Amino acid sequence: MNHPFPVRRAAACVLTAGVIGTSVLTAASAEAAARGVESEPTPVSRVDVQRYLGQWYQVAAVPAVYEAQCHKNSKARYSLSATGTVSVKNSCSSYFGLTSSVRGDAKPLDATNARLNVSFLGVNGHFAHGKDANYIVIGLDRDYQWAVVTDSERRSGFVLSRTPQLDAAQTEATRAALQAADVDPCSVKYTPQDGGNRTTARYC
Repeated sequence: MNHPFPVRRAAACVLTAGVIGTSVLTAASAEAAARGVESEPTPVSRVDVQRYLGQWYQVAAVPAVYEAQCHKNSKARYSLSATGTVSVKNSCSSYFGLTSSVRGDAKPLDATNARLNVSFLGVNGHFAHGKDANYIVIGLDRDYQWAVVTDSERRSGFVLSRTPQLDAAQTEATRAALQAADVDPCSVKYTPQDGGNRTTARYC
């Protein structure tokens, strides 16, 4: 699967949906650690991979070094691979007006399809997957119009949408999903999108 697999970009490449799990402790994971949160975030009960496929806009995310080159329009596109996993293509518009993109592969870790390992380490279409859940779907609209993603250590956070901008009710629902998973919405920042939000204000 965004990622069902979200989404992670390698350094110098982009997300959506990112791979999550860098060696740097982010504000989101630090906040959770300060509150004594140790268990893995609770995922949604199930993700229908077929409905999750397609394009997602990154509406907001925890800032990460692997998206440093991205100026706006971060997106993730998911499609089924020949091996039954989910092919990932993350892209964004750079500060130089060019398109930056990276391809990866998302592998579900259990039957719910809500916990995945996304890898961008591949050769000739073959990707090396780990066992860690670096893409956990913690919030999902019943019509699959938005999704919220983090990782097992809450180092990352992504708010994804089928459109460049969420309405007020959808925004509140995604903030609630972040809070329920002990990810501070204030550690998340808006991602500029053409046709949507143009700022990088905090998502709280």
